[in-house]
Amino acid sequence: MSSSQQKTLEDFISLQHRNALSHAIRAAVDLGAINALRNGQRTAAQLGDELGAHPEALARLMDVVAETELVEKYGEDYALSSIARLIPDRFYDFGDEYWKHLVLHAKTGAPLPVCDEVPVEDIEYIANKTSEEWTLTPTAMVAAQALDIGNSRKNLRILEIGCGSAIFSATLSHSDPGAQITLLDHPIGIQRARRTIDSIGTEHEVTYVEAENILDLDAIQEIQNDSFDLILIAGQIHRMTLGSCQKLFSQVHKLVKPDRELAIVDVFPGQESGDKNLAIFNLELSLRSSQGRLHDPMVLENELRSSGFAQVQFAHLPATPYYWGLILAQRA
Repeated sequence: MSSSQQKTLEDFISLQHRNALSHAIRAAVDLGAINALRNGQRTAAQLGDELGAHPEALARLMDVVAETELVEKYGEDYALSSIARLIPDRFYDFGDEYWKHLVLHAKTGAPLPVCDEVPVEDIEYIANKTSEEWTLTPTAMVAAQALDIGNSRKNLRILEIGCGSAIFSATLSHSDPGAQITLLDHPIGIQRARRTIDSIGTEHEVTYVEAENILDLDAIQEIQNDSFDLILIAGQIHRMTLGSCQKLFSQVHKLVKPDRELAIVDVFPGQESGDKNLAIFNLELSLRSSQGRLHDPMVLENELRSSGFAQVQFAHLPATPYYWGLILAQRA
């Protein structure tokens, strides 16, 4: 067998195994085995008694699941991995609630929020993604380094618009002890932001501002024009139409101090190592959000300049999952 034939065979077997692993995880979730392990490690016999399942067949299933990052095996016992314990309760289906509608999406081209068969609101997608933002800590750390927070930029008054879990603001402020932080988002986002800030025990001055619509900044009395050294918009632009971006940039321009900056951290193509991750992200975005789309940095640069910003710069952020980038624009 030639080397190319050997590779083809290995790739085919690998594909079969990935499919089998996916089905095994799904079966373990549906049986309730993963949820049962949240209460402590179990043998297959104990799981079988608890779940009304055949112990030997369940053991074979769990042996396969133990080959993933979800479950670990110690002798005859199965236990959740440290990674699995980080997953919020509502996400133990790994998105199957949405992915199962891919055929409908592919046939109609419509996202779930506008499909009569699947009444899901955009706000639910936003809430779901906010719960996953702990995975963005490496990206937030690289963004703080790229912005040189704590060195050339320090003692900042920071406003984060659409803060979600506030993982980006929290990371930036960690490098700037003198920072004052204002977090603005929908009430669901502010609730999660408070939990993040409380969990890290920051000594920074933090102000929380709830807003039903982050695109109507002019109506929010708690924030004033010419007040902020750095305005941060992280993970929001890909959820907006270009028209909404234009509206937001024009309002943000009035809030940032002259010669100070707007930083946009968002998903952009271009990092080869992130191609697969980006493809999956883009599919999920089109499936679950009626407004979402990926924007070309050059197009956003034009919109920023037309809104009064200058010296617009773009850079990729080389951190897992390798599809985030940073746009920095200075108010002229």
